[in-house]
This record gives sequence, C-alpha cells and structure tokens, in this order.
Amino acid sequence: MSPSPEFRIQADWVLQTQLRYPDLLFTISPAGFIMSAGQAVKMVRMGYRAGTPDVMVFEPRGVYLGLFIEFKAPGGTISDSQRDFLREAGVRGYKGAFCFSTVEGITALQTYLAHGPAVDL
Repeated sequence: MSPSPEFRIQADWVLQTQLRYPDLLFTISPAGFIMSAGQAVKMVRMGYRAGTPDVMVFEPRGVYLGLFIEFKAPGGTISDSQRDFLREAGVRGYKGAFCFSTVEGITALQTYLAHGPAVDL
C-alpha cells in the first residue's frame, strides 16, 4: 500500500523543516495512523482529541505562542472538529493554518517565524 498524498505532503514538510530549522521544537499528532479499535480507545482515554492538528510548532513568535498546521491533500476536506480545534487554539494564543501542499506548509512556517521574537501578552 503506497502512502497517501497527505502523508507525503507532511513527510516532505518534516524533512524540509528539519533541514532548514534543525533546532525548531515541533511534534506531530498520531492522527492518521492505522490502529485497532482498542488502540483508538486507549488514545482517547489518554487525552487525544478529534481535530488535533497534524503538526504543532512550539516556538513563540509575535503575539502567538506557537503554530499548529493541519495538512490536507489537494481537494481534501477540513472537518468540523479540525476547524473547531484550530479556532479554540487561536483563542488561546496559537496560530493555525490549513495547508494543501508541502510548499504551503513551508510558506506558513516561514511567514510565522518571520514575526520575530515573542512579546509578553
């Protein structure tokens, strides 16, 4: 089974980001992994929430505490839970982005990082 377009977009973003910004603090969400029903239940019991973005960058910039990115394949659909999660993250000081290609994801990161150092809220 070949990787999905969304997997390729995110994996390429991760590779390029690690090469360009080796000290950037970020992690990924386990969403998108194939798992058994029991594993899924365990993840929810451990605190996983539907709509959690694919990538979470923990680098404060400007007025933001971090950047959360949800990757979609071209033509992909953004779910209500994904919109809700990024909206709620925004209320709490995080920048959110929906990206439909590796280039969009890199551009979102570069634009975010260009905001300069964080300011006290």
